[in-house]
Amino acid sequence: MSKKRIFAFLLAASLSAGALVSCGGGGESSTASTESSGSTTTAESGSEAASSGSSDETYQITMCYPGPADQTDYQKVMDAINELTMEELNMTFNGIQLGFGDWTDRIRLMLTGGEKLDIVPTFATQASAYVSQNLVLNLLDWNGVNLLDEYGSGIVEAVGEEQAYGGQINGVLYGIPSQKEAMGTAGVVMRKDIVDELGLDYENWHTYEDLYDAFAQVHEAHPELNVVSGTNLITQFYPYDSLNDSLGVLMMDDPDNLTLDVINLYETDYYNTQAAIVHEWYTNGWVMLDAATTTETNSGLMRAGNLFCYMSPIKPGFLAQEESLTGRELVTQVLYEDWDIIGSLNIHYVNWGIAHQSEDPVKAMEFLEFAFTNGEFEDLLNFGIEGEHYVHMDGSDVMVTYPEGVDASNCGYHLAVGWALPNQFVGSVWEGNPEDVWEQYKACNEASLWSKAYGFIPDTSAPEIANIQTALTNVYNTYTKSIECGAVDPETVIPQMNQELYAAGLQEYMDEKQRQLNEWAEANGVS
Repeated sequence: MSKKRIFAFLLAASLSAGALVSCGGGGESSTASTESSGSTTTAESGSEAASSGSSDETYQITMCYPGPADQTDYQKVMDAINELTMEELNMTFNGIQLGFGDWTDRIRLMLTGGEKLDIVPTFATQASAYVSQNLVLNLLDWNGVNLLDEYGSGIVEAVGEEQAYGGQINGVLYGIPSQKEAMGTAGVVMRKDIVDELGLDYENWHTYEDLYDAFAQVHEAHPELNVVSGTNLITQFYPYDSLNDSLGVLMMDDPDNLTLDVINLYETDYYNTQAAIVHEWYTNGWVMLDAATTTETNSGLMRAGNLFCYMSPIKPGFLAQEESLTGRELVTQVLYEDWDIIGSLNIHYVNWGIAHQSEDPVKAMEFLEFAFTNGEFEDLLNFGIEGEHYVHMDGSDVMVTYPEGVDASNCGYHLAVGWALPNQFVGSVWEGNPEDVWEQYKACNEASLWSKAYGFIPDTSAPEIANIQTALTNVYNTYTKSIECGAVDPETVIPQMNQELYAAGLQEYMDEKQRQLNEWAEANGVS
């Protein structure tokens, strides 16, 4: 069976199952108390720290991680994790939970301020700056010690060599990627009641062009509805390797002709064709008028009854997840089946590494291996204490749910952010997901089309390149939201955007990406 057929089978088999349900608020930070200390990990102190890694002294590991705030049983869970880490590692655990709204700023402040910190998550888009400023350690060469090979071999076995060694910039391995689904299969999510009412033949939809007649029919029958939300209609899913920021990409729309040629996305036939289609949708009144500025989520609009459909990457367990969020019965259809692509950013969106100020990088590496391989730790951090915050479902050693009398409104601890933690694949599966969802994720990743440049992450830290990147980002932010919801005429606005991008240094920026990519390809035998 081909990889594509494997993926299609797994996706179809899972669309009626799966939801991760979260309790607790989101956005604000919630932190444990931390001890302030200066950075003690230097070249001079390296040998001392390495020797202490094999000592019998108890070490306090400090780990920063994301999650929704207001976990009322936070300390109780931390105490339970402490018991586990003391038993398994002779380490105490100091968890610092940060809200998603501010975690990037908070992490940078902790790294630059020298707070006590060992284990740190890094977005791939920040990695270049962290590496250039020596804020995270090179896991392959810390004062001559290969931390990953000597103290983290279990990680390599758990995630595979390709991913374990893939998060490198200029030979610096700055972290190990969180284990999650990496592909982003294109899909349209629709209200089932309207699909049934109008008899829409959605199973024969495969491209945006195929949606035209159906959208016209929905608009005529239900003029009170927004037919489709306008959020990111062009780059919600895409046939290219973004090379971290989409400012110079590798097109992958022809699987039989993958290249290492860095080009301007906004001059491609793909981008301009999709922009013309969504602009027609907008002018026909099918896209919500304030799509470029709204803060409403797709699921919120659907729940409120204001929307027929929205576009989203879909994955195993996706449909039940969205039905839980929207409170409606839904159907979905895969579009652009050849666009299941994986580049470095897909895999290395969140990576786990060691902060430069770690007082004992050896023990930090030993803990990182534990975090990637111990299911009990993963469940404690993600779901809380068994019997109090979650229980195993009858007849299953894998599936878990809330205990009787507990739900999302009164659960004292429930992060449900396994995708951002080290390795959800060793943990339990929340009720509603397929029991084998982790295996399905792995199979979907394997069935996807991998970029020839997987493993390459551009270094944009040089001041002149970083300044160009900032200028390009400003232009991008000025134009793309209105283009990608169809609110402006692409024949006029896209050329104007391209003119400003080139004036801001796009060609020089792409040339630098190409130079680095060529060097990387030669060093890694990629052609």
